Amino acid sequence: MLMTFKPTFFALFLFTTIQALGQSTVSGIVIDEKKQAASFANILILNEKDSTMVKGAVADVDGKFLTPQIPHNTYLLAITTIGYQKYYQKIEVRSDLNLGNIQLLPESKTLKEVEVSVKKQLIERSGDKMIMNVDASPITSGLNGLELMEKVPGITVDRNSETIKVKGKSGVMVMIDDRKTYLSDEQLANFLKTLKSDDIDKIEVITNPSARYDASGTTAIINIKTKKGKNFGTNYIVDMGVGYSNYKEYGSFPKNNQGITMNAKKGKYTLYANVSRNYMTWFNAFNETQELYEGSNLVETRKNIGKALGNGNSWSSKVAFDYDFSKNTSVGFTVQGALSDNLFERTINQSNQQLSSTKAIQMLRNRNTDNKNYLINTHWKQTFDTSGTVLNVDFDVIINKIIFDDRFKTTNVLESQQNVVNNQIYSPENFVTYALKADFVKNLTKKVKLETGFKSSFSDNAKDFNDNFRDNGALVSSYFKFKQNIHAVYFMLNTELSKTLNLQTGLRGEQTYTSGTDRAGEELSTQNYFNLFPTLSLNKKVTKDYAVSLGFSRRINRPNSDNFNTFNRFFSPQQYAKGNPNLLPSLNNSISMTHTIKDAFSFTVDYVTVKQFFAEVYSVDSVYIPGNRLIQESIENVNGKVSWWSFSTSLPFNLTKWWNVNVNIWSGINMYNYSRENAVVNVNQFYSGLYLQQTFTLNKTLSAEISGYVNSGETWGFETSKAQGAFDLGIKKFLWDKKATLKISVQDPAYLNRYRNVARTNELVSTGEYRWDNRRLRINFTYNFGNTNVKVNQRSNGDNDGGGGGKGRS
Repeated sequence: MLMTFKPTFFALFLFTTIQALGQSTVSGIVIDEKKQAASFANILILNEKDSTMVKGAVADVDGKFLTPQIPHNTYLLAITTIGYQKYYQKIEVRSDLNLGNIQLLPESKTLKEVEVSVKKQLIERSGDKMIMNVDASPITSGLNGLELMEKVPGITVDRNSETIKVKGKSGVMVMIDDRKTYLSDEQLANFLKTLKSDDIDKIEVITNPSARYDASGTTAIINIKTKKGKNFGTNYIVDMGVGYSNYKEYGSFPKNNQGITMNAKKGKYTLYANVSRNYMTWFNAFNETQELYEGSNLVETRKNIGKALGNGNSWSSKVAFDYDFSKNTSVGFTVQGALSDNLFERTINQSNQQLSSTKAIQMLRNRNTDNKNYLINTHWKQTFDTSGTVLNVDFDVIINKIIFDDRFKTTNVLESQQNVVNNQIYSPENFVTYALKADFVKNLTKKVKLETGFKSSFSDNAKDFNDNFRDNGALVSSYFKFKQNIHAVYFMLNTELSKTLNLQTGLRGEQTYTSGTDRAGEELSTQNYFNLFPTLSLNKKVTKDYAVSLGFSRRINRPNSDNFNTFNRFFSPQQYAKGNPNLLPSLNNSISMTHTIKDAFSFTVDYVTVKQFFAEVYSVDSVYIPGNRLIQESIENVNGKVSWWSFSTSLPFNLTKWWNVNVNIWSGINMYNYSRENAVVNVNQFYSGLYLQQTFTLNKTLSAEISGYVNSGETWGFETSKAQGAFDLGIKKFLWDKKATLKISVQDPAYLNRYRNVARTNELVSTGEYRWDNRRLRINFTYNFGNTNVKVNQRSNGDNDGGGGGKGRS
């Protein structure tokens, strides 16, 4: 049991924290002056107060439309299509609303103009989902996908391991266009570096997902939504950018990027194609001290000072096609590819102090990385009736091929003697996943909706890790083939108990099978287990402007293939990694309560407990290679208690008509009491963070932004990070009737951002500081040829699932 309550206390708690944001649809038929169907008209649901867009839909060939579920409130309905005047109507949504026939007037006739802005806010909230609209910010252009993650409130990137964390905690699942990537942390980081921020539409952070999602992702789900065609007719968008950074200690680092996008929409088909290139030079540097112990005795101290200079060239492309066979049947496919070639040279100078001697070591490392990643999706959508009975079927293929080729030259100087050793790491990896899923939605009654579905995924990861750091100097192969099959079924019921009270319950079951074998096919590790993942969301609209919600979910964090790989894999002359075939997945249970005021201000409290927690640990091995102390890295389940309280607040507001502010604050208390041999973590630790973004609308075509963040750092496993923060500046200028956009940004002008940590186990204490190329000037230019009318993609996606109900893709 997660928590135990007395019945009377639980009843009082439930009564005071239940939430319902009742949601309904808006439907109708759009006709022209001849009372014929106005096919494919744009349907926009806008906020009554500021005319920002809430939801969108598109009329079918018969002029009929049905919006996604939207919270009960008062809105402005806007309908647009080519050759006709814009239509506006104030609507009040309290239940499913059918507007009947809506007649549009030709442009030649006059109609009183209503000024509407569909400008999206940078940060939006939809229930338990936080959304960052990338194009709304002038400081996000020219970044790669991994760098963009650091601009999202609450997300940080551990620059030592390039692991993405939410509020300081690992266990994040990353999705691309509602589809799980299935990649390890290292594979994911390399793939995100090939994505260009200008090709990304939005980033969603979901902290309390429903049973429709994969159960992976104990901390949060990050869904990266790439751009797709939105406009009628045919249009083209070209973008280009340059960047530059300079450091006295490391030199100058130029960058550039280019891209072209084509969208064609006519009749029953939509075609979208994009290709982009990103070139960058960069550096990173670190300063770390490693203290090695035998028992309680300090036997060796290593002080490492290193820097790396690198360059990378990446290409990415995407082709998407959708075809409507009829108003009820549509099919399509998406193919996305990314290729990159990266080089770097790293120099490390080490001062090695032992009990009886001092040794100097210089290591020169050259790496060449070749990375290929492909994502293929085919989909089918079938609508059975007008009451909302829909079937979505998707088949996905994810392919990742990567080769690391590292060459080392290590010079050891002991007193007056010197020797030079050459080493190599050659590691090709082939990864492929096949996934089939189906989602079925049916309104059982006007107040009860059923959602159910299944998903099966089959993953193979073959990694041939070769190194020659052992005594004989010959390449040692550590071939490991890892299979993971996951089969899942789920169901959800969304019930409107009253006009102000809504209940969503869900249950997901997942069967997991993993197997690791060597080159000869001998089994080295195997697991087979089944888990149930219940979810609950209870929503109450207390007053017109105030709502409160209560949620519960259970999630899982599965180890990846490297965690099970039992071979010793050297990453430097002094460090190797070893997997753990008996490693168990961790399971999170979380309870959340959210208060929402005026559909804008939110206040959330979460309590999370973790079972079978696993963490990275370090040991000192003086036996494997006699005469050398090697740092051994592994992942282990630790014994003890892991739980935390989390408090977060989102406060968007306008100080003036031209000054908009977004404030996101998070804080909490980590309650840890766990151990591994003699290493003990027993803390009640307070942590906090702040993200502040300010947008200044200087005129109709010019805006500026200042944004920044700071966090206190916190403990995770046996590592404690320290405070971190930075701020960015940018301006955005529309040109030529808003067909062109110029963005200029300065990232971290004060050069504040750095990552500092202390890793502590019973045999090793490592203290480090890491710097990277984060102080940059970027200039990006975008030009749009063709039709710029707003057009919302017809195919249902995660946005159309109601958001606030925690709905999404399985």
